[in-house]
Amino acid sequence: MKSSDTILESAGEAYGYAKAYIEQQVEYAKLDLVERISVAISTAVSTVVVLLLFLMVLGFLSLAGGFFLAQRLGSSGQAFLIISGIYAVFTIAALLFRRVLITNPILSQIIKIFFE
Repeated sequence: MKSSDTILESAGEAYGYAKAYIEQQVEYAKLDLVERISVAISTAVSTVVVLLLFLMVLGFLSLAGGFFLAQRLGSSGQAFLIISGIYAVFTIAALLFRRVLITNPILSQIIKIFFE
C-alpha cells in the first residue's frame, strides 16, 4: 500500500511540474508575441514618419526645381510639366518593379521581425 501512495504522490508532483511548465510556456509565448508586435508597430510608425518627412523635402525640392527651370526656360508651365514628367517616369518604374522594390523588402522585414 505504501508504494502505491508513493506512486500517486510522484504522479501528482509530475502533474504539478508539467502544469507549471505549460503555464510558463504560454506566458512566454504571450510576451514574445507582444514584443514582436511592438517591434513591428514601432518600425512601421518610424518608417511612416521618415517617409512623410522625406515627402515634405521632396515637395519643396520639386517646387525649387520647378521655379529654377521656369527661370531658365522662361515658362512656368513647361518647367512644372518637366517636373511632372519626371514624377510620371518614376511612378511607372515603381509600378513595373513594385514587387522587387516594395513588396519583397517589406515582406522580408516583417518576416525578419517575427522570426528573429
